[in-house]
Amino acid sequence: MAWFSRYSSNPFVRNVAVMFSGNGLALVIPFIIAPLISRIFTPEDFGAFELFARTMGLIAIVGSLRFEFAILLPKDRVEVLALVKLCLRILVIVTLVSSVLILPFRSQIGVFLNSSELPDLLWLLPFGVFSLGAFNIMNQYLIKSQSFKEAAVEKVVSASSNNLSKFLLGLLTPNSSSLVIGQIIGSVLPLFVVLRLQAIRKMLGEVFRTPISTKALFKRYRDFPLINTFHAFFHEGQHTVLLLLISVYYGEFALGLFGFAFRYLRVPLVVFGTSIGQVLNEKWSRDLNENHSIRSSVVKIVLFLAGTGLIPFAILFFFGEPIFTFVFGADWTQAGVYAEILAPWLFINFMASPISSIPILVQRQRDFFKVSVVSGVLNIATLAILSEYGYDFIQVLWTLSGLNVVILLFVLFWLVHVASVGRRNNISN
Repeated sequence: MAWFSRYSSNPFVRNVAVMFSGNGLALVIPFIIAPLISRIFTPEDFGAFELFARTMGLIAIVGSLRFEFAILLPKDRVEVLALVKLCLRILVIVTLVSSVLILPFRSQIGVFLNSSELPDLLWLLPFGVFSLGAFNIMNQYLIKSQSFKEAAVEKVVSASSNNLSKFLLGLLTPNSSSLVIGQIIGSVLPLFVVLRLQAIRKMLGEVFRTPISTKALFKRYRDFPLINTFHAFFHEGQHTVLLLLISVYYGEFALGLFGFAFRYLRVPLVVFGTSIGQVLNEKWSRDLNENHSIRSSVVKIVLFLAGTGLIPFAILFFFGEPIFTFVFGADWTQAGVYAEILAPWLFINFMASPISSIPILVQRQRDFFKVSVVSGVLNIATLAILSEYGYDFIQVLWTLSGLNVVILLFVLFWLVHVASVGRRNNISN
C-alpha cells in the first residue's frame, strides 16, 4: 500500500495507468472476437481486406502531412488550434485527390495485384481515409490537452466497434467487404464519442477563428511535411509493397494468412506501445522545452519493455503453430507457423515502438528518414530477389525476420543515442 500510495500520486504513473486501463481493453477485445471472425472469413477474404487496409492506411498516415504530430509541440493554445485547423483542411484535400487518382483505375489495380475483390472495395476508400485521418488528429489533440482518460475511451470504442462490426456483418455477408466496413466503423464511431465532449466541440468552434496564418505554420513546422511525411509514407509504403509482392508472387491465400498473423500479432505492439508512447511524448516534449535530458527515461523504458515482452514472445516463438490452431481453427495453422517466424522481429519492434517519436521531438527527422529508406530498400529488395529466384515463402519469411531484427537493433541503439545528444529548439518561440 505504501508503494502504491507513493507511485499513484505521480502524474506520469497515473497517466500511463489510465492509458493502460483503456488500451488494455482495446488489446483484449480483438483477441476475444478474433476466434469468431477467423471461423467466418477465409484467408482469401483477409487477403483482399489487407490490400485495402494497407492502401487506406498508407494514404491516411500522410493525410494531414504529419502536422498532427506537431500539435504536441507548441506551448501556446492558439498555435495548437491553428495546427488542428491546418490538419483538417489538408485531410479534406488529400482525401479528394487520392479518390480522383485511384477510383478510376480500380479494375487495373485489381488485375495487377491479382485480387478480384479489391476493385469493389476501393469505392469505400474516401470514407476510410477521412475517418482514419480525423481519428488521428483528434487523438493527438486529446494527448496534447492531457485528456488521457478520453483518449483511452476512444481506443476502446475503436477496438470494440471495429471487431464487433466485422463479426456481425460477417454473419450476414461473410466476405471481404464486411471486414472493410467494420474497419471503417472502427474509426467513425470514436469520432462521434469524442464530439460528445463539450471541450472538443468548443475547440472545433474556435479552430477556424485562429489568427495564425497557414504560411507561418508551414514555415515553422516545415520538417513535418517535407521530411516526416516522406518518412512516414516510405515506412508504411515499404510494408504495403511487401504485401503487394507477396500477393504477386505467392497469391492471395498466402497473403491472407500472413496478413492475418501480422495484424493480430501487432495488436499488443500497437496498443501497449501507444499507451506508453503517447504519455511519454507529451512528457518528453515538456522536458525538452525545459532543457532537461530524457536519455535515462528512454533507457528505463527500453529495459522495461524488454523484460515485459521476453516471455510472451518466447512462447509465441516456440508454440505459435499450436496456439493459432487452437484459438483460430485448423484453417489458420499455417498462420501460426508464420507467427513463430515473425516473433523475434516483433519482439524488437515492441521495444522500439514507444520511443520511435524521439526523432520528431529532438528534430532529427532527416537522419531517421535516411535510416528508414535503407531499411525499406533492404526489405523490398530481399523479398523481390528471393521470390524471383524461386525460394518458398517460409524461407523468404525467415530471411526477412532475421534482417529486421538486425535493422531494429541498430535503430534502437540509435534512438537512445539521439535522445542523449539531440536537442530541439523551442519551436513555439
